[in-house]
Amino acid sequence: MEGQTYNPATPLFPSGQTPNSGLFGQSAPSLFPQSQLPAGIFAALVKLDEGNYLLWKSQILTAIIASGFEEFIFGHTPQPARFLDESESLQNPDYKQWQRTDKAIMSLLFSSLTSAPLSQVICCKTSCEVWETLRSRYESTSPSRILNLWLQMQQLKKDGRTMQQYLNCLKSLSDQLGAVGEPVKYRDYLWHMLEGLPTEYDAIVTAIYSRTDQP
Repeated sequence: MEGQTYNPATPLFPSGQTPNSGLFGQSAPSLFPQSQLPAGIFAALVKLDEGNYLLWKSQILTAIIASGFEEFIFGHTPQPARFLDESESLQNPDYKQWQRTDKAIMSLLFSSLTSAPLSQVICCKTSCEVWETLRSRYESTSPSRILNLWLQMQQLKKDGRTMQQYLNCLKSLSDQLGAVGEPVKYRDYLWHMLEGLPTEYDAIVTAIYSRTDQP
């Protein structure tokens, strides 16, 4: 961090707090208090891809709130001045602490992304910028994104997927549409599910369409 060498004897936490065994369960100094965040929790998180944003957001946000650092990703903890004097010869210790914490959160976010979303945020400078970039991309209410999600749902077929995989894909698209203000009605959801099944399910599809009650 700007030529500074980490000294294990230097406290990184307020009185009564201690570092855990590392962001990813490894033995390394961490800015996350052990009492708030169990070691290794981030390694078990689902990685963000193009179809699981809501699941990823729920897990990662819960972990960050549990650690007490949600103010960083929401931009409520502004970056302190880097220097304490106009000649820029005296570095602000608050700046170094803020930067270390923010970089630790960025490292966590990066580790929870697959290659496609990671490529969108690799040039971000702060954890807040990373969070907002991902939120803007996956919560966008632009007509083109909404149309793209509807087309994906209409074109979705079971094909070589297991039934569970097929239903999970359909549920993911439905959730994404709901997140951008376009909830899928029950009958539309049922229609898309049945229309995506191969011919060997025709008897079941016909039986469901013939029912007078709500399956």
